[in-house]
Amino acid sequence: MAEKNQTNANIDASATTLTGLGKELISSDQYRIKLDQTVKKILAYKPLLAMIIKETVSECLGMSLSEIEQCIEGDVLISKVYIDGGLTNAGERIDGLSTESFLNDEGLDKYDIRTYMRIPDGATDKTIKILLNLEAQNDESPGYDIPVRALFYCCRMISAQQGVEFTTDSDDPVKYGNIKKVYSIWLCTETAQKRANSIERYFLNRDFLIGNNDDTPRYDILSAVLINLSKKHDHQNTESDLIRMLTDLFDERINGVDKVTLLKNNYGLKVTKEIQEETKEMCNYAEAIEKKGIEKGIQQGIQQGIQQGVLNEKNSTLERVTLNYMKIDPSLTRQEAEEKAKAILS
Repeated sequence: MAEKNQTNANIDASATTLTGLGKELISSDQYRIKLDQTVKKILAYKPLLAMIIKETVSECLGMSLSEIEQCIEGDVLISKVYIDGGLTNAGERIDGLSTESFLNDEGLDKYDIRTYMRIPDGATDKTIKILLNLEAQNDESPGYDIPVRALFYCCRMISAQQGVEFTTDSDDPVKYGNIKKVYSIWLCTETAQKRANSIERYFLNRDFLIGNNDDTPRYDILSAVLINLSKKHDHQNTESDLIRMLTDLFDERINGVDKVTLLKNNYGLKVTKEIQEETKEMCNYAEAIEKKGIEKGIQQGIQQGIQQGVLNEKNSTLERVTLNYMKIDPSLTRQEAEEKAKAILS
């Protein structure tokens, strides 16, 4: 017991160290964080989540959207379940996805969305339990292949089940047989045209290297799915309602009011007042980020233009550069312009 308490203390101490960094990173761009959280809230909306599940979870392909929604038994948790090894077992209880032991630390990676389903088993009177993770990914080239990360998330969801869903105890006759199948679904919103408007799946397969047999062992325990949306928001060449709906949802050219109308009228999504507001907020945040990017680009252009002018003028004086700053950016006071000029000329 004392050893366990010491382990928890070490985790708490580590989390405290990282919290400051996490908060600093978050506070560096409030617009981006708000947008990310709003997007997650929308994707966690069960009627929309059911549409994604219907196209990506093979066990649900023949089910209606209402049936799928009813099977989402667990709470849909947003950025609450840790991915990091050593923390998931302590902070996650798959049966109810309880959050009572989560560490208060923004510096550690968490799944965007986590939940679970219980699906009726047609062969028996029992249900099949499936664990789900949904991630929103807007960086197409993060420095690694996204399927590798998706498969890692699957592996983490499986290993975290030990001691919760299954045991390796000698007196347990089933042991690994109680492992629940996991899905990690990645919504890639900025995909190049060669991959756009596609859904791809990575899973385990069986192959005989020598000989064969007709045994049917269970090995289908993980599936990573990528939903690839066009960065040009072009969905004209797809028959998938899911891809068209998600493309419209993430199209920054469509305002919030029109998006809500499209979701209801074109795709039959039940839209509550809360989701209407979240969708509008998503558009507002996106516009704020775009505006900030334009303003930053203008400021960078001003700075580069002045610096280039200084380099081209051998006899640039403090007065001349100060006046150039004030001419190009009238919002600057003389003192502010002079400080910028000194920085360039130093």
